Amino acid sequence: MNNILVDTGFWFGLYDKRDSYHNQAIGLYEYLSLGNIIIPYPSLYETINTRFAKNKEGIEAFEIILNKSEVTLLDDSNKAKATAHLSTFGFSRNASHRLEKPKELKLGLMHKTIKN
Repeated sequence: MNNILVDTGFWFGLYDKRDSYHNQAIGLYEYLSLGNIIIPYPSLYETINTRFAKNKEGIEAFEIILNKSEVTLLDDSNKAKATAHLSTFGFSRNASHRLEKPKELKLGLMHKTIKN
Protein backbone atom coordinates (compact mmCIF):
# COMPACT_ATOMS: atom_id res chain seq x y z
CA MET A 1 0.00 0.00 0.00
CA ASN A 2 1.29 3.48 -0.87
CA ASN A 3 1.94 6.29 1.58
CA ILE A 4 0.25 9.59 0.80
CA LEU A 5 1.64 12.71 2.49
CA VAL A 6 -1.13 15.27 2.89
CA ASP A 7 -0.39 18.90 3.73
CA THR A 8 -2.53 21.71 5.10
CA GLY A 9 -3.62 23.17 1.77
CA PHE A 10 -5.46 20.00 0.83
CA TRP A 11 -7.55 20.03 4.01
CA PHE A 12 -8.42 23.70 3.54
CA GLY A 13 -9.47 23.03 -0.04
CA LEU A 14 -11.47 19.95 0.89
CA TYR A 15 -13.51 21.48 3.69
CA ASP A 16 -13.83 25.13 2.64
CA LYS A 17 -16.31 25.56 -0.22
CA ARG A 18 -14.97 29.07 -0.84
CA ASP A 19 -11.39 27.86 -1.30
CA SER A 20 -10.15 28.20 -4.88
CA TYR A 21 -8.95 24.57 -4.78
CA HIS A 22 -12.15 23.09 -3.33
CA ASN A 23 -13.21 21.28 -6.52
CA GLN A 24 -9.71 19.88 -7.08
CA ALA A 25 -9.53 18.66 -3.47
CA ILE A 26 -12.93 16.97 -3.82
CA GLY A 27 -11.66 15.25 -6.98
CA LEU A 28 -8.50 14.05 -5.24
CA TYR A 29 -10.22 12.90 -2.05
CA GLU A 30 -11.01 9.44 -3.45
CA TYR A 31 -7.27 8.77 -3.84
CA LEU A 32 -6.80 8.91 -0.07
CA SER A 33 -8.44 5.49 0.16
CA LEU A 34 -5.62 4.02 -1.96
CA GLY A 35 -2.95 4.28 0.70
CA ASN A 36 -1.83 5.23 4.14
CA ILE A 37 -2.41 8.89 4.90
CA ILE A 38 0.56 10.63 6.50
CA ILE A 39 0.00 13.99 8.15
CA PRO A 40 3.08 15.77 9.54
CA TYR A 41 2.53 17.31 12.99
CA PRO A 42 3.20 20.85 11.69
CA SER A 43 0.48 20.38 9.07
CA LEU A 44 -1.93 19.06 11.68
CA TYR A 45 -1.22 22.02 13.94
CA GLU A 46 -1.54 24.49 11.08
CA THR A 47 -4.82 22.96 9.96
CA ILE A 48 -6.60 22.96 13.30
CA ASN A 49 -5.18 26.21 14.70
CA THR A 50 -6.09 28.56 11.88
CA ARG A 51 -9.33 29.77 10.30
CA PHE A 52 -10.24 26.12 9.82
CA ALA A 53 -11.02 25.86 13.55
CA LYS A 54 -14.15 27.95 12.95
CA ASN A 55 -15.43 25.44 10.38
CA LYS A 56 -17.35 23.07 12.69
CA GLU A 57 -18.38 20.65 9.91
CA GLY A 58 -14.84 20.60 8.54
CA ILE A 59 -13.31 19.93 11.95
CA GLU A 60 -15.74 17.07 12.61
CA ALA A 61 -15.05 15.49 9.20
CA PHE A 62 -11.28 15.97 9.69
CA GLU A 63 -11.48 14.29 13.10
CA ILE A 64 -13.15 11.25 11.51
CA ILE A 65 -10.25 10.98 9.07
CA LEU A 66 -7.67 11.41 11.85
CA ASN A 67 -9.19 8.47 13.74
CA LYS A 68 -8.86 6.05 10.81
CA SER A 69 -6.33 3.26 11.18
CA GLU A 70 -4.75 4.23 7.84
CA VAL A 71 -3.69 7.63 9.18
CA THR A 72 -0.25 8.23 10.64
CA LEU A 73 0.73 11.48 12.32
CA LEU A 74 4.35 12.15 11.47
CA ASP A 75 6.31 13.14 14.54
CA ASP A 76 8.62 16.10 13.99
CA SER A 77 10.41 15.99 17.35
CA ASN A 78 14.19 16.23 17.37
CA LYS A 79 14.47 12.50 18.13
CA ALA A 80 12.24 11.59 15.17
CA LYS A 81 14.16 13.93 12.87
CA ALA A 82 17.48 12.48 13.98
CA THR A 83 16.25 8.92 13.41
CA ALA A 84 14.97 9.77 9.93
CA HIS A 85 18.18 11.59 9.08
CA LEU A 86 20.30 8.70 10.32
CA SER A 87 18.34 6.07 8.41
CA THR A 88 18.30 8.17 5.23
CA PHE A 89 21.81 9.61 5.13
CA GLY A 90 23.80 7.48 7.54
CA PHE A 91 24.49 10.32 9.97
CA SER A 92 22.48 12.61 12.23
CA ARG A 93 22.64 15.95 13.92
CA ASN A 94 23.13 16.15 17.66
CA ALA A 95 21.53 18.76 19.91
CA SER A 96 24.09 21.44 18.96
CA HIS A 97 23.46 20.69 15.26
CA ARG A 98 26.99 19.44 14.63
CA LEU A 99 27.12 16.47 12.32
CA GLU A 100 27.92 13.12 13.85
CA LYS A 101 29.54 11.22 11.00
CA PRO A 102 29.82 7.46 10.98
CA LYS A 103 33.19 5.80 10.46
CA GLU A 104 32.19 4.86 6.93
CA LEU A 105 29.39 6.52 4.96
CA LYS A 106 27.69 3.97 2.75
CA LEU A 107 25.99 5.50 -0.24
CA GLY A 108 25.08 2.26 -1.98
CA LEU A 109 23.79 2.43 -5.54
CA MET A 110 24.04 6.22 -5.75
CA HIS A 111 27.74 6.10 -4.88
CA LYS A 112 28.38 3.36 -7.46
CA THR A 113 26.52 5.34 -10.12
CA ILE A 114 28.48 8.53 -9.46
CA LYS A 115 31.79 6.71 -9.17
CA ASN A 116 31.35 4.91 -12.50
